[in-house]
Amino acid sequence: MSAIEKWADRVYGETDFGRNIATSLSGLLGLGVYLYFGDWVIAAFAAIIFFPVARITASAIHLRLSRNALLRAKQCDALRTFDSLSEEERAVVSEFANAGGCVLTWSQMNNCCVSASAIESLIQRDLLSTSMTADGMRETFVLEPAIFDAGVSHAKSHAGRLVPR
Repeated sequence: MSAIEKWADRVYGETDFGRNIATSLSGLLGLGVYLYFGDWVIAAFAAIIFFPVARITASAIHLRLSRNALLRAKQCDALRTFDSLSEEERAVVSEFANAGGCVLTWSQMNNCCVSASAIESLIQRDLLSTSMTADGMRETFVLEPAIFDAGVSHAKSHAGRLVPR
């Protein structure tokens, strides 16, 4: 296997998005400089100097786009899960949204007019769990933050409350 074939295998077998884009852009820049000036030394230096800048920029843009796509997918999953909840389960989520947080103490939950079976159903779906406060003095119910966010956005889009009391 010749050196050029090894280099081609390495370049085309690369999975780093930033490196792939930087290699392509550097090659195009080098070719453009060579065609314009007709000097391969200047073209090589231009490509070599441009490569790290292009790699850092492409990697940063790709990371940002990937992170935003992952966030949108999580939000979409949470909204889909929220839409699949029963009215009683939505009433539980409503209590959290109306309280303004994804954590309620047991005494707060006992004062709510929500179905015990809906609470248990949310626990079985792994959307609601029990925990302790930071000081370790009180037990709490913790609603999955993504479901809480979906409930709050639903409440805002429906003029206030998720489920009327």
